[in-house]
Amino acid sequence: MMRSRLILGAGVVLAIAAVVAWRWSLGWHPSPTRFPVQGLTVAAADGPVDWPMVRARGADFAFITASDGTARDPAFEANWNGAHAAGLRHGALHVFSLCEPTADQVTAYLTTVPRAADALPAALALDFTPGCDARPTRAQVLTAIRGFLAPAEYHDGRTMMLRISPAFEDEYRVSEAIVRPLWATRRFFEPDYLARPWRLWQSNPTRRIEGVADSVAWSVAAQ
Repeated sequence: MMRSRLILGAGVVLAIAAVVAWRWSLGWHPSPTRFPVQGLTVAAADGPVDWPMVRARGADFAFITASDGTARDPAFEANWNGAHAAGLRHGALHVFSLCEPTADQVTAYLTTVPRAADALPAALALDFTPGCDARPTRAQVLTAIRGFLAPAEYHDGRTMMLRISPAFEDEYRVSEAIVRPLWATRRFFEPDYLARPWRLWQSNPTRRIEGVADSVAWSVAAQ
C-alpha cells in the first residue's frame, strides 16, 4: 500500500512538472539580448490579431501567410494591412505543397500578394504537410521550387527566403542546391542543419502572445 502511494505521488509530481514545463514552453522565446530582432508568422487559423498589442509585446516583424498550396489565405489582407498600420515590418509567406501543381500555387500567390516596395522579402515554406504523402525525386522537387521562385520573385522584385524544415532538408538538401537567404526551424535549440548560415530562426512554433487568439510561430533574426 505504501509503495502504491509513493508511486501515485511520484506520478502526480511528474504530471504537475509536465504541465509547468508545457506552460513555460508556450511563452518561451530566445533572449532579446542575443537576438534583439524578433517576430511572428500568422495565418487565418490563428484568429484575429490585435496588431498594436502584438507590437507592444515585442514583435519587430511579421510574416503573413498569403497562400497554402493552391488556397489563398482568407485573412491575408486584414493581417497585411493590420501589420502595416501598426508599423511592423511585414512580408508574405507561401506554404509549398508537394501534392499540388506548381503553376496553380504560383497563381494563388500572385493573385494574393500585392507589390509593395517597403515589404520584407517574401518567404517560401518547405516542409512535409499532413495529408500529402507525395515524395517526388530530389530533381523534381528542386525543379518545382525553382518553378515557383522565378515568377514569384519577378512579381515581388526581390529574392525570396526559404524556410526549410529539418526533415525536408534531410530528404532534399535544398540549401545545397538553391542559393537563397535561409530560415531554419528548430524548437529551443539553435539550428545547424543547413548548408549555409541562417538569416531567421523559427525558435518556437507554438508561442502564446497577447494580441493573438491562438499560438503563433515565433522567429528571431541572426545578428
